[in-house]
Amino acid sequence: MGSSESNQLDVINQFKQMPDSQLDMVGLYAGITKEHLPLYRKIARGEKNSFVDGLNSFSDVLKPGDIILVLGTTVSSKVLLKVQKRAYSEARSSHVIISQMDFICVDAVPKIGVSPRVIPDLLSDVEDNWQVIRCNKVDEEHHEDIMKSCAYYLEQPYRIFPSKKPVKRYSYCSELARKIYVDSGIDKCGIPKHKIIKPCDFDKLADHSQHWSDVTANVKPYIDFCVAHADILKFIAKSYVQGIDLNRQRFKERAETKKTIIKNMKSGKISKEEADRYINQICKIESSLNYKFWDHSQSKA
Repeated sequence: MGSSESNQLDVINQFKQMPDSQLDMVGLYAGITKEHLPLYRKIARGEKNSFVDGLNSFSDVLKPGDIILVLGTTVSSKVLLKVQKRAYSEARSSHVIISQMDFICVDAVPKIGVSPRVIPDLLSDVEDNWQVIRCNKVDEEHHEDIMKSCAYYLEQPYRIFPSKKPVKRYSYCSELARKIYVDSGIDKCGIPKHKIIKPCDFDKLADHSQHWSDVTANVKPYIDFCVAHADILKFIAKSYVQGIDLNRQRFKERAETKKTIIKNMKSGKISKEEADRYINQICKIESSLNYKFWDHSQSKA
C-alpha cells in the first residue's frame, strides 16, 4: 500500500472516531450545507452513500476533453458576443471551458489565469443556454494525456497573444482549449489555426463540424446533479487541487535546487562533474513523474 493510500485510511479512521456533532462542525467549516451534513459524514467516513451512487447512475457524464461553451451575464460578455457576430453570425458563446476529469474543469480568465474549478462554479454566473460539445476523435486512450495537459497549464497567466501555434507562457480561454488538444495529439479535429481563436470558432464547430457532437442533453442530468451537490463536489475536489499544488511546489523546490547547484559550481564549491551528476538525478526524477508544469518543466518547448 502506498503512503497516500495509507494517509487516506488514517484520515477516514480519524473521521470514524469523531462524534457526529464534531464531524458536522468540520463539515460546516469546509462549506458543507446543513442539508448535506448527513451525506458529508458518510463520505468522510468512507461509507456507502447516495452521492457516489448517484454519480455512478448516469448513462453519460462529462469526459476529459469535452468543451463547455457559455455566455457570461456581464456586460463585457455581451459585448464580446456582439463583436464575434462579425466573424460568425450564429455566435452565442463568450467563454470556453474544457473538462479535465469527472466534475473538474479548467479555464483561463482575466486576473486569475488558468485554474481548476468544479462545474457548479463555472455555471453560476452564465446564461442558461450553455452547451457541451464532444470531439468524436477523442477516445479513452487520449483521456490521460488530456488530464495531464490540463494540469500542465495551471497558474499560467491570462493574456491574449496572436499566434497560430500554442502560446508558451500565456493563455486565454479558447486558446487554452486548442493547445490542450494539440498537446494531447488529437489531430484533424477541426479546431482552426487562427492567430486569435475565439469562442465563436467553437460555436461554429458545434454547428457544422462532422468531428464534433452536441452532447448537452445527454450530460445535463449529470451536470444538474453536480450543481445540486456543489458543496460536496468542492469538498471532494479540494484534495485533488491540493495534490496538484503540492506537485507544483515540489517542482519549484527542484528548480531552486538546480539554481543552487549551478551557483555552487560557478563559485568553485563543487566540480562540473558533480553538478552534472546532481542535476541529472533531479531530471531523472522529474521525467518519471505523472505531472509536469509549464513554468518548471523542460519537457515541452
